Amino acid sequence: MQRGFTLIELIMVIVILGILAAVVGPRFFDRRVFDERLYFEQSLTAVRYAQKLALSSGCPIRARIDNGGYALSYAGACGGIAAGTVVSDPSGGSYAAGLPSGVSVQQALDVTFNSRGCVAAGGACGSGTQLGRLGGFSLAVHADTGFVEANP
Repeated sequence: MQRGFTLIELIMVIVILGILAAVVGPRFFDRRVFDERLYFEQSLTAVRYAQKLALSSGCPIRARIDNGGYALSYAGACGGIAAGTVVSDPSGGSYAAGLPSGVSVQQALDVTFNSRGCVAAGGACGSGTQLGRLGGFSLAVHADTGFVEANP
C-alpha cells in the first residue's frame, strides 16, 4: 500500500494557493485600509474628548474634521484662554493631526460642544444629528445629548 499525494493533487493545491495569494494578498497588505481605520479611531477619540472636556471645563470646545485633518480648539474665551487656541492633549501635545496620505474625508464634521456637553446652538442645545464620513467609516454626533456614535 502506497501513501502520499499524487502529482495532480499537489499541482491543484499550488494553483489554489496561487489564486488566493493573487486575490487576497494585495487586499490584506494594503496599508491604506489600516491608515484609514487608525485615522477614524483617532478622530472619533478626539471628538469624544472634546465633548468630555467641554462638559468638565465649562468651556465651549470646537471639534473639526475635514480634509486638512482634525483639530480641537476653544470656541470662545474661557478662563484666560483665547478663542481659537488649540486644545492640549493629556500628554502635552496639541489635539490636532493632519490627514494621512491616501485617506479622504467624504463629509466634514464641525461641531461645538457647550458646557452642558451637547452641541451648541445659540446658548441652548441643538437638535438633530451631524454626520462625518471618513472612507468606509462614519461618526454621528447627536446634538441634543452630545453623544458621539461610531458606525464602522
